[in-house]
Amino acid sequence: MVWRSTAGPAMRLLPFVPGARDSHQSAGVRRAPADARGPAWWLALVVCKPLLLLVRRADWRGTERLPGSGGAVLAANHVSQADPLFLAEMVLAQGRTPRFMAKSSLFQSRAVGWWFRSAGHVQVDRSDGRAGIRAAIEAVDRGALVVVVYPEGSITNRPDARLMSLRSGAVRIALETSVPLIPVAQWGVQAIAPAYEGRVVLGRRRRVTLLVGDPVPLEDLRELPTATGAAAGVQRLQDTLAAMVDQLADEHAR
Repeated sequence: MVWRSTAGPAMRLLPFVPGARDSHQSAGVRRAPADARGPAWWLALVVCKPLLLLVRRADWRGTERLPGSGGAVLAANHVSQADPLFLAEMVLAQGRTPRFMAKSSLFQSRAVGWWFRSAGHVQVDRSDGRAGIRAAIEAVDRGALVVVVYPEGSITNRPDARLMSLRSGAVRIALETSVPLIPVAQWGVQAIAPAYEGRVVLGRRRRVTLLVGDPVPLEDLRELPTATGAAAGVQRLQDTLAAMVDQLADEHAR
């Protein structure tokens, strides 16, 4: 059964969902003290978590690689408007509170803007990318777990939904703050909310896989000129994340 949304933008305005531990996550994950969460997160929990349980079977891997405390940068591929819902659910289940980078227009609406500010997300003015990076650096320095949404800059437009070329923001934040840059590959959300179609496919619960990789090594790049180090870091992230995405895509195709 297919449900066609009459409020397409709403899917894009509810990108973060808290959740409890899922039975499919990697074994041996330690429970870290929860990061501070305002009322916006609990509102999202009540509204969105039950919906996710209805539409997805969670296949979470490598969650033990998420740091239990302190700052980090997550860099994820982007296959659907609904991606952040599922990524936030996984991160929150590990006791961390993600802070997403979001375009400034989402902060202008009274209700939606309140939600984004209350949840502690990072406002990005696309006309001044450097300001967005500075805001993200400040969030990381405060110990927030920041997800850069997303290094591709938009939902992939490739017909096979695989990784596009990456921008440098995630790498620059990690280099300037000396925190881990952690790649996260995701696959399966596009079967629930196909990209650019403004609809949700209902029926059987579909497998959504999130794979957390090892941090991308950047230590040897920190002493290089900024542009040189960032370019080398982006290539490493590109190679790593593309291989992870290809792995999941091939698995789901079988």
